[in-house]
Amino acid sequence: MKRIKTILIVLIVTFLLGISSCISIDLYVQKSTENMIIDDIIDKKLDCILILGAGLNENGKPSMMLKERLDRGIELYKENASAKIIVSGDHGSVDYDEVNVMKEYILEAGIPSEDIFMDHAGFSTYDSVYRAKEIFGVESLYIVTQKYHLYRALYIADKLDLEAYGSDAQEKVYSGQTYRDGREFLARIKDFLKAMIKPEPKNIGEEISVRASGTITNDKEYILIKDLNKEKDKYLVRKDLDEIKGILKEFQFKKRNCDLSPAFKLIISDDRAYDVEIEGDLVHLSYDQKETILTKKGSSKLIKILNGN
Repeated sequence: MKRIKTILIVLIVTFLLGISSCISIDLYVQKSTENMIIDDIIDKKLDCILILGAGLNENGKPSMMLKERLDRGIELYKENASAKIIVSGDHGSVDYDEVNVMKEYILEAGIPSEDIFMDHAGFSTYDSVYRAKEIFGVESLYIVTQKYHLYRALYIADKLDLEAYGSDAQEKVYSGQTYRDGREFLARIKDFLKAMIKPEPKNIGEEISVRASGTITNDKEYILIKDLNKEKDKYLVRKDLDEIKGILKEFQFKKRNCDLSPAFKLIISDDRAYDVEIEGDLVHLSYDQKETILTKKGSSKLIKILNGN
């Protein structure tokens, strides 16, 4: 009987010590990084703004938490905090693609494709931060996520010898935060240990310098529309691109001996630019001194896409 009591006491003490150690680690991770979370930007440009993934809705659009992160990252870019953005998330299958959705959202805000890098293997916070340094060559960065998540991300960055600052993206309180806090408690313990060992992620890949063009990380074709009258740029993707390419293939180019004053310029795959002029319900397209006038049917399709309808 005494032996059983002794074993029980040892187990209870071990359990309590384990819980105490976990609580201590959690508090240490938070306290050691709280000064790295800042409201404004520092007085120098950092290498990048790292936006961490947060899931998609059933319709394939950014979740509300992810939208907050993207909006804050866009704000930082427009405040000249950095000239480059890395979107890091889960693209582990053809059917689930966080990073292209994130890039498309940022493109719609008018940020050039070459300034947006996609990390297709950001399967965890640790992987995202590790890959920012080892794959993209980042030495300094802003990390954008909600505050409860920033402590862990910043702790990992600090242990990987990165100059890191946290930007809190949270605008509202979401239901289920108690569950997320519980998961985060366990995740801080896990990443505290990983940051000691510094294991290499399973998906490491080739190096891609963040100082180059983000288009090198594209795995889909994008189309850039330059509105020459308003001097605004807009990106279209996926189905819009496929539809435009279908319209262009449907018609043959004919020579026309006059100069156009294009209202738009379509740039496909960064190498072919079409001058576009809308005249009534017809569209004039010219490329390499050749021009075609789309029929009313083709024109209406293209005008609809150009206008974003």
